[in-house]
Amino acid sequence: MDRQRLPTFESPAARFFGARPATPDEIQPGALAFLGMPSDATHSSRIGTRFGPRALRHESARLARGLRACGPGGLIDTRTGKHLRMVTPECLVDLGDAPIDPLDVQATTESIAALTAAVVDRGGLPVAVGGDHYNGYPACLGVSRALARQRPGERFGYIQVDGHLDFGDRLPAWGMHNHATNARRVSELPNIERANMVWIGIAGWVDGKDVEEIEAFGGRIFSAEEVHRIGAAEVARQALAHACRGCDRLYLSLDIDALDSGFLPGTGSVVHSELAPRQYLDLLTVLSNGPLCGVDLVEVSPPLDPTGRSERIAARLLMEAVRQHLFECLSDAVDFMP
Repeated sequence: MDRQRLPTFESPAARFFGARPATPDEIQPGALAFLGMPSDATHSSRIGTRFGPRALRHESARLARGLRACGPGGLIDTRTGKHLRMVTPECLVDLGDAPIDPLDVQATTESIAALTAAVVDRGGLPVAVGGDHYNGYPACLGVSRALARQRPGERFGYIQVDGHLDFGDRLPAWGMHNHATNARRVSELPNIERANMVWIGIAGWVDGKDVEEIEAFGGRIFSAEEVHRIGAAEVARQALAHACRGCDRLYLSLDIDALDSGFLPGTGSVVHSELAPRQYLDLLTVLSNGPLCGVDLVEVSPPLDPTGRSERIAARLLMEAVRQHLFECLSDAVDFMP
């Protein structure tokens, strides 16, 4: 048989939740715009998170395909009791990956910031997927710059779900720009409301000086133990109230290492006695209702989890974080819900 006449089967490149590929100039107001940040050059221990954006594109696209195929007439969300319909892929855009220079942190910072700023400038919501957690800073930096141009004088709040504070000022080998300093760099942005900064899920041991400084400027820290004790939904409600005091916008930074590594081993920093997936989802069900101006999800390292469950769980968390933009509500009433 003529080999040139044989059919070929090439799957299209995966996009976040099946989004259409687009450039920043094509973003329409209200668009949910995804971008990748494939850099782990500033991580100080287990690397591999540079492969996170690619893995989450595939997992989120697979998840979206399944939901659309199983529920053409709508879906029942058993967590909330709502009858929902997933938006069409045309309502979502994937901007691709920000250009990364692993030998130039500043160039990478500006590259990521330019993309998130372009999304906000055009009235969209940027969702940046990493990569190690340092990338959350340039993602927030771009949002900060765009908001400063649009709304001079206005300030925004910040919530970070994480097993760590990431509030150090520098690491000996990596300087001031690395995965352990991103939250401090965010706190230095000119239009961040430092008193409205909140951390959720902190576990293990933390630097007492960092805690003292955060409390001194009015920030709030919810440990993993508090989530276990008073419940994730209540912690999220308190966090949202604190972060949005006097602010019309909220930036949400999600590190998946807030999950106990027994559930999700594919991440750069392993910490125990943290959150369960159900608790993380409960947090995001509440936090997704906030006035979001930007979202990042970071620290997925596929090479560290050959089972693939880490990226599957992370894709589900990402969907929950932006659920208000991925689904439209058809009805609140469902008979089988308590």
